[in-house]
Amino acid sequence: MNRRTAIRNVVIISAGARLIPSCVHEDKSTIALKNISVTGSQEQMLAELTETIIPKTKNFIGAKDLKAHEFVLTMVDDCASPEDQQKFTEGMKLFEEACKKKWNSSFVKCSAQQRNELLQSMEKKQDIPEDALKFYGTVKRYTVQSFTSSKDYMTDIRKYKMVPGPNFKGCVPVKNA
Repeated sequence: MNRRTAIRNVVIISAGARLIPSCVHEDKSTIALKNISVTGSQEQMLAELTETIIPKTKNFIGAKDLKAHEFVLTMVDDCASPEDQQKFTEGMKLFEEACKKKWNSSFVKCSAQQRNELLQSMEKKQDIPEDALKFYGTVKRYTVQSFTSSKDYMTDIRKYKMVPGPNFKGCVPVKNA
């Protein structure tokens, strides 16, 4: 065997060994959780759900930009009881099944109008399993909490000031109301 051929074969084999693992697609979540397990597609569905709850507008960011889905997952993972975590994961599956039952498509592939209609039926509690409703309620509550506690919301909408501005007079007594 010629030396050039041997080097070429080694390069091809090592490149192939390097590329093969990347060809096998694992549906892994991007956030590390201790108590619950979520696939990448479930995380993507959760991101789209939070964006449907608080969509991005022309003037302001949406829940997806704030990564509200990561906040939801972290809160459920850290703060919920094991029974509630189990109900959350079951509710996530039932939510996706309810979407497939209604639209014959996953939530991620639905149009914005279909997503809004599904959420309206969730709000009206029409033909939706109880665990799916509990899942939706939990996601909605934590999405709103994530949004209203964000820096962008506090500074741009609420006009919250961390430190009193130039109008603060510390030596003036407070008047009784």
